[in-house]
Amino acid sequence: MTQADDAATNRGASPLDDEGRVAVAGADGWLYLPFRHDENTGEHEITLQREEDGEEVRFTMPSFMEQGDELGEIALIVIRARERWRELKGVGG
Repeated sequence: MTQADDAATNRGASPLDDEGRVAVAGADGWLYLPFRHDENTGEHEITLQREEDGEEVRFTMPSFMEQGDELGEIALIVIRARERWRELKGVGG
């Protein structure tokens, strides 16, 4: 069995949905979209999407940050900041 066959067989065990998105742990309704990698700089462009309305936020991680727990912490900070900004924007105009 090839790796592709194995992945297809175990698709139900994968955290990826059919569009290659993964839920952000600790942030209900937010998903990671597939990452982009800049070959020149080694940086990773991360896009998060809110399922409710499709709103997206993006940030770039430097090449030396590769641990999943670090990514998760940063994603939660970005999401909290975005939601706070959205609430403040709604109050002020």
